[in-house]
Amino acid sequence: MRHLPRVGAALSALVLTAPLLALINPGTAIAVPTPYTSAASGRCLDVAGASTTQGALIQIYDCNGGANQAWDLTPAAELRVFGGTRCLEVPAGQTAPGTRPQIANCTGGAGQKFRLNSDGSIAATQTGLCLDVANAATTNGSAVLLWNCNGQANQRWSAGGGAPQPACSATPVGPNSTTQARKLLCYLYSQYGNHILSGQQESTWIGGPEYEMNHIRNNTGKLPAIRGLDYGDSKDLAPRAITWWQAGGIPMIGYHMGAPTKPDTYEGSQMTVSINAVLTPGTAEYTSFIQRLDGAAGMLQQLKNSGAAVIWRPFHEAGGTWFWWSKEGGGQYNRLWRFMFDYFTRVKGLNNLVWLHGYNGSPQSSFYPGKSYVDVGGADTYAGNGNYDPLKPMYDSVRNIVGGTIPIALHENGPIPDPDRLQSSGARWVLFGTWHGNHLTQSNSVSHLQKVYGHSYVITRDELPNLR
Repeated sequence: MRHLPRVGAALSALVLTAPLLALINPGTAIAVPTPYTSAASGRCLDVAGASTTQGALIQIYDCNGGANQAWDLTPAAELRVFGGTRCLEVPAGQTAPGTRPQIANCTGGAGQKFRLNSDGSIAATQTGLCLDVANAATTNGSAVLLWNCNGQANQRWSAGGGAPQPACSATPVGPNSTTQARKLLCYLYSQYGNHILSGQQESTWIGGPEYEMNHIRNNTGKLPAIRGLDYGDSKDLAPRAITWWQAGGIPMIGYHMGAPTKPDTYEGSQMTVSINAVLTPGTAEYTSFIQRLDGAAGMLQQLKNSGAAVIWRPFHEAGGTWFWWSKEGGGQYNRLWRFMFDYFTRVKGLNNLVWLHGYNGSPQSSFYPGKSYVDVGGADTYAGNGNYDPLKPMYDSVRNIVGGTIPIALHENGPIPDPDRLQSSGARWVLFGTWHGNHLTQSNSVSHLQKVYGHSYVITRDELPNLR
């Protein structure tokens, strides 16, 4: 069983109350023991079961004023609890990330020394690892362990029960974004370069919309963090997307929009239409385009009404010559993207969206609408059954266009890149979105799925923080 930590959403910051300011200067003792609350959950650093037994582990729990939640950092850099009768320590000889700290008799040993980092995390001086709420969990009883310091909310602590304050500076490009959309984008930023979110596209015709999810769960015991849906495939997707959100997952919705006046189907999306006509009021193409935008907006409004945020992925595989929106070059493509963006955000008031712009496998800068219209970059390719390459050159191509300041998604894939190779190569995809049907079941062996969904680098649905 895997019990490795997950960095949580960078949604909260340290409140430097007087006791924590004393921590910054270890020469100043804290006058009275104080609770420490997790910035991610508001729950307190807690000795499990209020046990004073040597070897008792620590967790987070509702703050209750108990002696097992009252901590004192001494001038000797010890974290004492239970009125100073026990010290927090790293078990002897254990230096690896994932180690569970425990309480013990105070000895003054190196394993009982702790310091406060400038970002509010608390590190064991012997190992340099930080106190981390495992899996970015927020529920009572969630384990606290030691992990590589990363500054995320599940590693930041505030003293005296002070309420954490917002810290994430990333805001969605849409105006007046909902709290949920801001949380979602901040979470993507917090994971970018640290983990990859698992994603799976549904089908609705291979045995029902749960076919792919059941295949993953039956073989791995997990579900993907992201459920991919497509308004072109299923006009009635909103209830499934809402249910996924309410269960703790993230919906990512695309739209294989048929060329205006052509069938609104996958086949229609590959037909040809004049984009000038599509964007000219009074034409049949414009009327058809607005009708289709209105239909998609109504679906997205249902998610907004339910409190759900959405990764919105329109006009994907930008630069390819197969979909109507890319057939006339980057200038015309960008006109379409910006029109939809303005119509959805300013006319329809859809402020629950995180806008994902996805290239095809050969990203071209001329097809980039601009940073003012894009929250997350991306690209896709289908590498061939069993080819678990990290796709680093394609990642680099996107990064060279969008820069290093926004997350980059592998928004569609067949074979899922090997997590070990993702880490070793530096291909920092923030998420993958495995396509449906055979792209899941034949492009990925069961043993590979088990490796991916059991890997410490891969975020699954049960490991997401509360974004609601």
